[in-house]
Amino acid sequence: MPRPHGDDMRILSAVCVVLAGSAAMADPDPMAVVNEAEFHWKAKEALPPGAFGATLRGDPAKGAYDFVGKFPDKYTVPSHLHTNDVIVVMLEGTMVIGRATKPDVSIAKHGLFVLPAKLAYTAHCEAACVFLVHGDKPFDIIYSNPKDDPRRKSER
Repeated sequence: MPRPHGDDMRILSAVCVVLAGSAAMADPDPMAVVNEAEFHWKAKEALPPGAFGATLRGDPAKGAYDFVGKFPDKYTVPSHLHTNDVIVVMLEGTMVIGRATKPDVSIAKHGLFVLPAKLAYTAHCEAACVFLVHGDKPFDIIYSNPKDDPRRKSER
């Protein structure tokens, strides 16, 4: 069998590169993994100072997302609501949810709570807390009293 030379060798090399690239692209790993060391914590401008979040999957502004949030000791988010349902799992600490017409509810470490769309509530952590937030539709925060919105403080 004759051995490839010159142009034939370059073409064979190019074909091998394309085939190898195609094989790699055809079989991406569908399992997403994000360990804590890879979290990109950012201060949350929509919350009072001290809150941080790290998006793990998707884009909360667009929907189909998961993010981890953390609040420091003695932290309270004033009365607010979300346009869409939000599911929360407590990873560390306890969060107290306050609602105007219902008793306060404490959600302890590993507890889950579902916030229905448009439910106005306060969130408080007496000790630092960490939680996972999941949603299928865009995430937002609308304060019951617009003066409580830290994003508006820069307008003054």
